Amino acid sequence: MNLASLIIAGAGVLASAIAAAYAAKDARQAWMLGLAAIFPAWLVAFLTLVDPASRSAVDVPLPPRALLSSGAGLLGVIATDYWLRKAESRPTVVFAWLVGWIALVPAWLIAALG
Repeated sequence: MNLASLIIAGAGVLASAIAAAYAAKDARQAWMLGLAAIFPAWLVAFLTLVDPASRSAVDVPLPPRALLSSGAGLLGVIATDYWLRKAESRPTVVFAWLVGWIALVPAWLIAALG
């Protein structure tokens, strides 16, 4: 696992959780803060996957893990956003933050591990 990505993830989760506890007024804001917690760590891990593919002068497709990671991230964001919009009961701020955070964790792990 990329050490920089792990440190960024820890700092992002801490900062985002504090922001959600004090500033989030509804579930949508908390969900967005949960996404923002892990997104920078995913981006660092994703860019380390893309870097080897961009060093050659020939057009090289993205590595399979990069494609899988970006697909998992998109699926996680779309699925959790849909769930949050269609939820019959209003989720609490903490639960919505956790759902936002969990939306990108599989994508981050795919990009960071291996």
